Amino acid sequence: MGQSCASCGSANAVRALFCGHCGAALKARPVSRAAPKRSRVMPVAALLILLVFVALYFWLFVLDDMQNGSATPTADQSTSAPAAAQIFFTMTEVNIRDKATTADSVILGKLPRGSQVTGVVQPGSPPGDGWVALSDGNGFVAMVNLSPSKPPELITLLNDQPWIVDMPVDVWATTASDSALIDRARADTTLKLVGLTADNFIEVKLPDNRYGYLADGKSILARLGGKPIAIGFNPQTCAFSGEIGAEFTKIGARLRAQWQALEAKEYADEAAREKAYAKVEGKSSYARLRRSFDGLSLTALGQHYESQSLYFADPPAKVIAVFRENGFNIGPDGIFRATELYAGISSTRGEGTAYGQTELSCGV
Repeated sequence: MGQSCASCGSANAVRALFCGHCGAALKARPVSRAAPKRSRVMPVAALLILLVFVALYFWLFVLDDMQNGSATPTADQSTSAPAAAQIFFTMTEVNIRDKATTADSVILGKLPRGSQVTGVVQPGSPPGDGWVALSDGNGFVAMVNLSPSKPPELITLLNDQPWIVDMPVDVWATTASDSALIDRARADTTLKLVGLTADNFIEVKLPDNRYGYLADGKSILARLGGKPIAIGFNPQTCAFSGEIGAEFTKIGARLRAQWQALEAKEYADEAAREKAYAKVEGKSSYARLRRSFDGLSLTALGQHYESQSLYFADPPAKVIAVFRENGFNIGPDGIFRATELYAGISSTRGEGTAYGQTELSCGV
């Protein structure tokens, strides 16, 4: 819409400043302005705030985790504390070596049984092959010969004699009444017997080279060869009674059956028969029997043509001493006295050596 001149009333354009007819000044009307464009300030601010939060999160969490995962350890983290020295005791005479090996080392000295050793353990492989580096820097001692407890005095040495356990036995850490139980050896386990202590324990070496102690040591010594057996023997008649007599009866029955089979067999001629008889006539028959008798190890029985024998794993002097302790009158030559038949104890010979060191033989 236009505007009218106040002087002459003529119509003029909306934007005219002066009347086109009379030239009078016109009163200008306000001009409507276009709507302002939307401001971009708020989106920019919001974006900046978001970036600030993202940066803060990255700095607080992500960057911290990355640094923890890849950071170089400090001296406390990378260096472990040095191993502490421990105290051990020697279970036997041991060597001190200049290196932690037996293959390429020099023996610097020896330590007697019961010596205290202080040092740092250097594990080996397999178990039991470790070493102790002595704290004084004067060498190495093999762990296999050491124990955390001081060993007791041994009144009888058994020199690592092997014993096949005949019934389950408890193995104790020491001989003390409050000792810890370290193992339970099952029947048929092989233990090495080190020696008998004054308080009637047997020191043993277990299969894994640990040391332990068995109670009632003298009872164990009495059955080293196996389950105990009684030996009833009459040197005058060469008769054995009890279980051993029963075993000889079995051997005799077996031999009689063998002869009966030979006699019932058909032969081409008499020469063939005599040859078959000759193969078995006069030959000895043996039966292994692992039992113990007062500390002796009975290993076998033997039936010969005109005599019988018991075989022992022990030396003749020990066998003679045990039989004397059981009341038998035996001379210094091992012969049973006051007998009409031969009866004696001696070293084995011939095929008998396969069954033991000593033979108690009686017969014609």
